[in-house]
Amino acid sequence: MSAALPSPPAPSPGGHPLPVEALHELIGGLLREREVLRHSGSKAALEENRRKIVGAQQALTQALIAKHA
Repeated sequence: MSAALPSPPAPSPGGHPLPVEALHELIGGLLREREVLRHSGSKAALEENRRKIVGAQQALTQALIAKHA
């Protein structure tokens, strides 16, 4: 059984960063995907998922700084 990989949501119009809530949802989806990938044993897919998680976490950090600055 293969799991469909979730695509990150597109940036809002004008290239503005995603809102904090959308980034939380994206990270949650990527973490759920990671659990499925761990059982499938695909090291390449796990690495790609890890990179997506890191990118989403960095975007979340930026969004939180912008929101609270």
